[in-house]
Amino acid sequence: KGKIKGKPGDFLGYRLYVGYIKHKFFQKAIDLFQHVDQPTEITICLLFVACADLGTKEALSMVKKVLSMTPPSFYSNAMVLTSLLDALMTCGDVKTAESTFRQRT
Repeated sequence: KGKIKGKPGDFLGYRLYVGYIKHKFFQKAIDLFQHVDQPTEITICLLFVACADLGTKEALSMVKKVLSMTPPSFYSNAMVLTSLLDALMTCGDVKTAESTFRQRT
């Protein structure tokens, strides 16, 4: 499978994520993220939104994986941090959400 280059100006890629999320194809949005070479703050934010909407253990696993691999500087973006906290809470990991909130604020 080919990789999708994640670029800050990749408007079409972002629209695909938004379309999947809008039409409740959350798993497709998550699957798409796995083909991105260089995720941006926007793609990570959209991934967290899809994971929160899915709300499964698998989605929580993806959130934690991305959390561990994402540069700390991304979390200075309020949208990324908010979508991360929402995904953690919605997927049932209140403890990690509270810990992340305390570390980042």
